[in-house]
Amino acid sequence: MSSDEEREVYEIIASMPIDTKRIDVLKDITFEAQLLMRSKFVRKITISYEDFKKIYELGKDKEILLTTNLEGKRFLIYIDHGRIVSTAVSDPKTSKRVVGLRPLATLILASRIKPLSFKLFEVQKEFREDVTRETPRRIYAELRTKREEKTEKKLGEKARSEEGKPVILEFSKKLKEFLDRITSELQEVAPFYGCKTIDVKIELSRGVLALKVFVTKKGLFSRCKVDKLEDVLAGDVDLILSMLDLDIPYRIEVKEVKK
Repeated sequence: MSSDEEREVYEIIASMPIDTKRIDVLKDITFEAQLLMRSKFVRKITISYEDFKKIYELGKDKEILLTTNLEGKRFLIYIDHGRIVSTAVSDPKTSKRVVGLRPLATLILASRIKPLSFKLFEVQKEFREDVTRETPRRIYAELRTKREEKTEKKLGEKARSEEGKPVILEFSKKLKEFLDRITSELQEVAPFYGCKTIDVKIELSRGVLALKVFVTKKGLFSRCKVDKLEDVLAGDVDLILSMLDLDIPYRIEVKEVKK
C-alpha cells in the first residue's frame, strides 16, 4: 500500500477500541483452537470499507470471531465485547503466521476495492453439551489435549524431517484424516437436519480445498435441510482444520440427490 493509504488505514485502526495487552494472543494456534472449540457459527456477512470503521460493534456485547480467505490466505479477527483483541493471517503455502494489527490493515485496504465476505462465529462462555450442537462432544474432548499433542507433534515432525520423509506424504495423511473426521461428523449430524449422507469427497485445486457432500432425505416424508447442514459444516470444517494444523482455504458444497 502507498504511504497515504497506509496512513489512512492506520488512522482508522487508531480510532478503534483495541485491547493492546492481548494483541498477540492469536500467535498461539492452541488459543485459536480453543476459541473455535467454543464457537457457534452464526451467519455469513459482507463487510465494506465503511463497515470496517465500526467492525468492533459486531461484538459489542459478546465475543466473536470473523474468518475469511483472501488471496489464498486465511484471516481471523477476534473481538471481545466491543474491543478488537487480535487479528491473524496464515499462509498455507509457507506456513507463515502473522498476528497483531497488520492483518487487520490488509483487510481494510482490500475492502476499498470490494466488500469482503466473512463467516461470523459467536464464542460461547461454556461448552455446549446438547446433542444438536454444531461440534460433537468427542471433538471437544480431543481439543482439550491440544496443547500437549502440539508439543509431541512438533517433536515428531522434526524427527520425520530428519528421516527425510517427504512433506507431501504428511499433508496427504492430514487430508485423509480430515476426510475421515468430516465423514464421521456427517453420520452423526446429518440426521438432525433430515438428511442421510450418501458420499463425501474432497478435491484440492489451486490451493483451495473443496468439500463435496452428497445427501438424500432421511425418510420418505422428511425434508433435508441442505442450507442448515452446510452452515453447521462451516463451523466443523474450521475447527477440524485447526486441529490438524491445516491452514488452507476451503469451500463447501452440499448437494441433495433425489431418490
